Amino acid sequence: MRYATRYTKKFALAFGLLLAGAGMILTGCDSVTDLSEANQNPNDPVEVASSQQLPGNLVNFSYQVIGNEAVRTPSLWIQQAAQNANEPAIDTYDYTETDPNNLWGWLFAGSIKDARNVQEAARSEENFATLGIGQIIEAWSWSITTDLFGDVPLEEAYQAGNPTPAYSEQAAVYDTVFAKLERARQNLAEGNREPLGSADLLYGGDTDKWISLAWALEAKFHMRLSESDFGAGLDGSGGRQARAQAALDAAQNAFPNGNADNAAFAFPGGDNKENPWYQFTIQGVWVNSHQLSSHYVGMLKDHEDPRLGIQARQVGAIDGSQSPPTAGAPDFSPSEFDPSEDFDPSDGTYQGHENGVDDGEGTSNVSSIGPYYSAQDAPLIWMNYAELKFIESEANLILGNGPAARTAYEEGIRASMNQLGVTELANVDGSFVDDFVADRLTAYDNASDKLRPIITEKYKANFLRLTPYHDWRRTGYPELDPAANAETENGVIPVRFPYPNGEFNNNEENVPTDIGRGIESLDAPVDWDSGGS
Repeated sequence: MRYATRYTKKFALAFGLLLAGAGMILTGCDSVTDLSEANQNPNDPVEVASSQQLPGNLVNFSYQVIGNEAVRTPSLWIQQAAQNANEPAIDTYDYTETDPNNLWGWLFAGSIKDARNVQEAARSEENFATLGIGQIIEAWSWSITTDLFGDVPLEEAYQAGNPTPAYSEQAAVYDTVFAKLERARQNLAEGNREPLGSADLLYGGDTDKWISLAWALEAKFHMRLSESDFGAGLDGSGGRQARAQAALDAAQNAFPNGNADNAAFAFPGGDNKENPWYQFTIQGVWVNSHQLSSHYVGMLKDHEDPRLGIQARQVGAIDGSQSPPTAGAPDFSPSEFDPSEDFDPSDGTYQGHENGVDDGEGTSNVSSIGPYYSAQDAPLIWMNYAELKFIESEANLILGNGPAARTAYEEGIRASMNQLGVTELANVDGSFVDDFVADRLTAYDNASDKLRPIITEKYKANFLRLTPYHDWRRTGYPELDPAANAETENGVIPVRFPYPNGEFNNNEENVPTDIGRGIESLDAPVDWDSGGS
């Protein structure tokens, strides 16, 4: 199939090892935050060659972080997805301190620790490109951790004999993130003594693409901090314009080949090697009630956005059987995408579920996530060229470069259309896309706040990724009403994850308590969040 990877054998081995490790994390989540123990491995992984460790680290990061709890819950809160179930707890913000235990473990005892082990082995081997990849994965994992939780254990996190590491402020975490990205680029440029080859499951050993990704991440993170007073990476000077210029400078070095440089992790499909969205939302290994939000489907219909036919499956395509046939559920016959009907709000071909509503409609009555994202062998997008163009657009807008902001905005829309292969849909050709882009440019030109259309299109181009949640927190776009039956104080959409109860059990003296615990902490912004929401 079209996303099959040429690294299938290596991937299958790494994936099998990951599942074994994930099982240990799931069964021991209460103690996983004893980070001194997390750093000890009875199999002494540092003695294993970096080429054998790297595939597992990449699979772990992709499956357990990029494709798991860190994204699934915010996809509900940002109303791209909805929990089509009776008692939709997480969709009503009933998210307690027990819920993020596994994610905390997947980050600290999984992705970050594994990346450090890769680095240690690669350094001893003088395989500097592999070292650089490990530094990128570690930096990215730290950013995800602090973006969701705020202050986190950093400097003392992996000290032997210290089960109660102190917490570091978010600004210090981002100091580390930027420093690691810079060292990663230097090490990748120096190269390996041994070829990366098939150990690199993302870019197949192409170090230029990894360097480009590190620059793209730097641009992303500078824009994320644009409303903060952090000075990381800016010689002590924060500020919105300084961040925008830093983001723009980094973006000029990123993704020179457009969508060909997208960080898209390939899942080969087949037993135990499927894309996590397939397992979670289609096959129903855990649930399959995670479907499209009526807010999101309504937005795509209102904008007459042809991505509707790609990001959503038609109603009835999934029936909850856990074994969906390739062609869809029994007695289901998909129709060709028809813009004259499918954008009509009353047409039932594509429908979403209202967030927070306690009336599970049944899987077959709501659109499930489209196969581009949820086929067995669908790629998992880590970062794409479209996001980079919207970063450029926003940065130019902040700096007063109006024409450049508009051009990058258009390029971002077209990059997303090209990535998804929109013109491969029946009844959608290049002229339809041109008309859609023209409509979006008109909306941009007429907007009193041009940040609104930029972030709105970025929201759609980054479907089922963390970026929309972070953008909404710092900008307030897209404008969202809280879900029905909201459990948070004052009914607000959560702006952070609560600290896990494993931390209160093992490291209570250091866990920040000024924000409260569990649900009561969900309305406390992290430090970089300006409260735009």
